[in-house]
Amino acid sequence: MGCFEKLLTFSGLKRPVVSEFRTIYVNHKPLGSSRDQPLIEEKYPSNRIITSRYTILSFPVKNLLEQFTRVANFYFLIVAVLQLVIDTPVSPATSIIPLVFVLGVTAVKQAYEDFLRHRADDRVNNTPVHVISGDSMARIKAHEIRVGDVVRVHKNESFPCDLILLASSEESGECSITTANLDGETNLKTVYSVEETKRLQTVEAVCRQLRAKISCEHPTSDLYKFKGNMLLRRQRRSEKPEKVPLSAKNMLLRGAVLRNTEFVQGVAIYTGQETKMQLNSQRGRSKKSVVEKRLDRFLLCFMVFLLVESAFCTVMKWVYVSVDAGISGAWYLPSESAQPWRVVQDFLGFVVLFNYLIPISLYVTIELQKFLGSIFFEFDLEMYFEDPETGEKFRAKANTSDLNEELGQVQYLFSDKTGTLTENRMTFRMCSINGNTYCDVDGQLWLTEEGAATHQCQQLNEAELKFFTVLALCHTVRVERQKSFDRQPQQQVFSVETAADYVYQASSPDEKAFVEAARNYGVTFHGTENGVSSVTVPDGHGGFVLQQYRVLQVLEFDSDRKCMSVILQRCTDGSYWLLTKGAETSMLEKCSHGDRDAVVKHSGDFAVEGLRVLVIACKELSPALYQQMAAQLLAANQDVANREALTVEAYRVVERDLEALGLTAIEDELQTGVRETITDLRAAGIQVWILTGDKRETAENISLSAGHFDDTMQRIRIVEQQSQAGCLAEVRRGREEISAGDGGYQQAGRRYCLVVDGQSLQFLVAENSAELKAEFLALCQLTSAVLCCRCTPLQKARVVAMVRNGVEPKPVTCAIGDGANDVSMIREAHVGVGLYGKEGRAAALNSDYAFARFQFLRKALLFHGHLYYVRLATLVQYFFYKNVAFITAELFYAFHSGFSAQSLYDTIYLTIYNMTMTSLPILLFGIFEQHVHRYRLYQEPELYITIASNRLLWWRDLLIWCALGLWHSVCCHYGVVAVLAVNDQMGINATFNYGVFEFGALVVQCVMICVTLRLVLVTYSINVPTLIGLVVTVVGFILVMSVYNIIGVNFFAFNNFLWVYFDINKQPVSWLIMLVLTAVSLTPDLLLKCLHDSRNKASMKELQVPEADMPEQTEAVAMTTTSATAAGLPTGPQNGSRQVTRHQGSELDRVHFSGSDHFYYWQQGGLHRGEFDQHQRQRSGYLNRAFDHRGV
Repeated sequence: MGCFEKLLTFSGLKRPVVSEFRTIYVNHKPLGSSRDQPLIEEKYPSNRIITSRYTILSFPVKNLLEQFTRVANFYFLIVAVLQLVIDTPVSPATSIIPLVFVLGVTAVKQAYEDFLRHRADDRVNNTPVHVISGDSMARIKAHEIRVGDVVRVHKNESFPCDLILLASSEESGECSITTANLDGETNLKTVYSVEETKRLQTVEAVCRQLRAKISCEHPTSDLYKFKGNMLLRRQRRSEKPEKVPLSAKNMLLRGAVLRNTEFVQGVAIYTGQETKMQLNSQRGRSKKSVVEKRLDRFLLCFMVFLLVESAFCTVMKWVYVSVDAGISGAWYLPSESAQPWRVVQDFLGFVVLFNYLIPISLYVTIELQKFLGSIFFEFDLEMYFEDPETGEKFRAKANTSDLNEELGQVQYLFSDKTGTLTENRMTFRMCSINGNTYCDVDGQLWLTEEGAATHQCQQLNEAELKFFTVLALCHTVRVERQKSFDRQPQQQVFSVETAADYVYQASSPDEKAFVEAARNYGVTFHGTENGVSSVTVPDGHGGFVLQQYRVLQVLEFDSDRKCMSVILQRCTDGSYWLLTKGAETSMLEKCSHGDRDAVVKHSGDFAVEGLRVLVIACKELSPALYQQMAAQLLAANQDVANREALTVEAYRVVERDLEALGLTAIEDELQTGVRETITDLRAAGIQVWILTGDKRETAENISLSAGHFDDTMQRIRIVEQQSQAGCLAEVRRGREEISAGDGGYQQAGRRYCLVVDGQSLQFLVAENSAELKAEFLALCQLTSAVLCCRCTPLQKARVVAMVRNGVEPKPVTCAIGDGANDVSMIREAHVGVGLYGKEGRAAALNSDYAFARFQFLRKALLFHGHLYYVRLATLVQYFFYKNVAFITAELFYAFHSGFSAQSLYDTIYLTIYNMTMTSLPILLFGIFEQHVHRYRLYQEPELYITIASNRLLWWRDLLIWCALGLWHSVCCHYGVVAVLAVNDQMGINATFNYGVFEFGALVVQCVMICVTLRLVLVTYSINVPTLIGLVVTVVGFILVMSVYNIIGVNFFAFNNFLWVYFDINKQPVSWLIMLVLTAVSLTPDLLLKCLHDSRNKASMKELQVPEADMPEQTEAVAMTTTSATAAGLPTGPQNGSRQVTRHQGSELDRVHFSGSDHFYYWQQGGLHRGEFDQHQRQRSGYLNRAFDHRGV
């Protein structure tokens, strides 16, 4: 590159040339170099981890720039500058001090958070590590590691950067790691060194024998993908370098921990901010709640009103001057003419005077309210869960506090099925082998006929043995041996007895269920040692025989092939075998032998039972076919650019003409409380969609049992479509079917549900099918439930995006899932909820909120979301209201002052009104207010509808609040004027004159009392924190005003307030004014409150009852048919079950199960069951009785 090109690149006018792959010289030694040649220094980032946002030097400038990106902060900065430039009507301190206070509070908070990040970074960066430098081992700090260094990590240590494993303390070159810090998975994982380097276990071997160059892809955030090659030269330099493929199986990621291995040696390939852990720590796209969007509109509207108000006063001033208005006799006032600059200056002066209409402390208060609210969310013990199997404890987690109120606005919920609605705890239930069906009964295999177990299989026949041998070998399960397992020093002992001490570690619950089931039936997997898998199988004579297979290839599962395979070589005869398991849709195409008809029939039968079905197949490979496949796979692995495509082609060579051995059917039980949760969410007006990768029949059965579907719904299916035209025809047919039904479109939502499969979905949500997508979305909106099955992760995200962007008015969407395949869907939704799943923490880490059980979503939305939204909506409107009440008096005073821009209020009031006089009570209101008892929010989910679509922040509601603020301002201003006028006429207090500062002080005290009592009126939960807030506000106001009242020092350019506060409060008439005007001002508020309370008398009566006296709340036990018949009613609590309410009456005592269509009641000493009809369950009385939360 020439000097000119370098200059262009340095200046940013030309992009630097970046190679497709990065090149790394292991230990910085050139390939085949001699000892005296210089080392190669690669120019890659250091290993210093930086999660902090600021440095000491950058903090002031960077933090201020970030804060001034907010409209309100930037606006007040402009106002402060104007006050320094023009002849301002008030002291610049009135804008500068509040602005500095707001900026300072935010800056201190962010500085403290960044200080903690700096400390955490220092701990990580200064961790001691060992690297092989030159011919010896050196101890350095972690941040000093460079790309290409050979690093040694010892047992139970965390990897300091991303490494390629060269060798380990194990002869096989393998090591065990845990990746809980990356994806939350706690099971052991195996990482493999390449065959050519696994002997390099010593420092001397690395220094003398290792000459290698690595070519690999540039850093990506995908934890599970890596492509690269290692060009390796043997000890003799004359040999041609050998090209060795590298993959994610050879990679040790930063943050993972080494387990069960004494040490490993690896070469650093990604360091510092380029490690996969750091790339996954980057922030996702910014999400903005509907309240924030509406708030921005409110602020813009108020700014426009402020400009109009300022322009009106400017015009009125010059009108006042032009008509003389008696000021010509005021010799002390200079004459003025309407010069352009003077008009502009007057306009800006009024802008400064009225700028307090914009609440400067609103953003800070909202931030604090959201942050503290998220802490209460995390401390909610009712959303705490302890896994009964592992003892692992989970509590709710708010990964962001910016979307708290969005939890109260959800209209569409998209849910995964496996692990989200179900336990993801797989139990082997049934199977189909050679056309026969079997079931599991207490760990024993029984043959079934017509769905009933007929007799136990005492001994496995050839077909059964082959089937379960494949189950025992087709996986990536690891075996952990408990302490009781006896391993002899010289030989490996395998027996059925010792198998009971095995603990199987699997990345997939399905594989663990298969291996355990095979063990129960006599085929025991004993683990893999040095690449050889061992199983014991029955010999037919009451004994067992050991079979060993060398693992040659593992063809990992992917969402396109929908299957996984292993290629084994039997140690006894050297034969090659391909073992495969996968989804029926893909496996049937690959199978040409076996009873395919039986597979299809039994697959449908099992799916109807709600069981997860996988097809099991195998095939013996000829040596030539295997060698062909291995050669193609090697070539694919060495081609870094096209590795995925070439790998799929290599897989296709062997994954065909398989023999179908049978089916497995495993049960994934519903989580506790799922049905009740879905029922309540639908009653709350939330449309629930289930997006799953399961078979259609299985998904429909689970939807039915989960309450997503019910037996009264007619199902519309769009399945197995091959084109957009076919999909469009099916969509239109579905709409016609609904319109032709009884009641037409108006009743459609209660009668139909929609089922779509992945094959059809690829056309329905395609980017180039706008018309089809619009018609499909219209059909979805006519149904009450939508089920999408056989979905890929990308299709899930596209479905969410379709609803998010296509429905009008724009809805708030929520997506919930538990696996890595749900991450794209979670990120696409407005609110992403992740569950701590058995297959990792990817969903929880990428979500906005995380907890352990689906049933907790009920409380997160109906309780926390409801209260978050109501609190914040009231807080926003209250801020505008109190500023209208405060600053409008300045406009009224302008009529008395000849529009001279003279301020009614002293500087101290303008300075502290938003900072301290009125902020604390509303902040505590936003944290602790509970306008409806939590039990009622559970029992009447219909209340959620009353706040949907941002209903509490409609323009009508804001105008009502502002109208009340205007009324309070009128009363406080003109009321004081009227009372003082009467006072002067009657000659009361002739020795004391109320000047402008006394008048202003009296008005502001009346305003403060009114706005504070107004907040008390809209508060329904008067608790200790809110009382403390009120007391602190009043006492603090008195103290501040008392100190300022007696200060002789001139803080604000002039102090005309000296002794004013004491003087006015010594006058009885002042107290009379505050008492009378407060009563008059709040009369409309009291009338409105009484009106609303009378409309909600029953509801309010319940709200006023202390919690201890609430109607008895119990939890119903999940009843089986037997227990329900025997007991008639649940008798005790059970974790995660439903809330019931007991209603006391003179004639009966009734218990209603919320969300159900029946209730139990006691009458004349007997237990009776009553049914709600459809009209009673959907009666409008629910919504008519719903309390109006607008607080006006």
